[in-house]
Amino acid sequence: MTDTRTDSHEAAGTVWAVFGHRFALDGAAGRILADLGPKGSADITLTVGDRVSLRGTRKPSEIKVTRLTLADGSTRTIDWPQKEKHDHPPADPALAIRAAEAAGYAVAGVPERKPKHFALRGAKDGAEHELHITLDGDIRKAKVLAA
Repeated sequence: MTDTRTDSHEAAGTVWAVFGHRFALDGAAGRILADLGPKGSADITLTVGDRVSLRGTRKPSEIKVTRLTLADGSTRTIDWPQKEKHDHPPADPALAIRAAEAAGYAVAGVPERKPKHFALRGAKDGAEHELHITLDGDIRKAKVLAA
């Protein structure tokens, strides 16, 4: 399945490098890295100089291609596996906020749920921290963030 939580992106241009299941595309927006995935690239052969257009999900370092149109007009659809969903036991993020505030932190933002803890930001003594607070409210880690 396609990950739709990030930006959709379209690009067209000339393949200028191919390595494994990734290729570099030189187009109107400059050079970009595109990823077909190991399974998606199984029946697609690209070579340097091929003209292609693509649609995919924009990630920080590349585009995860979901549709590739080759120079001959043929289109290939690439399905990406869905990320594993974790079935976490219920936990109250307010407990993590209360624990951080009781320890003297000024909480910023909303706690982010992890499998075994909440991660949140808090300021204390003029420094910003990343806090890891267990589901039952114990501060497990307080890492000072660089200014």
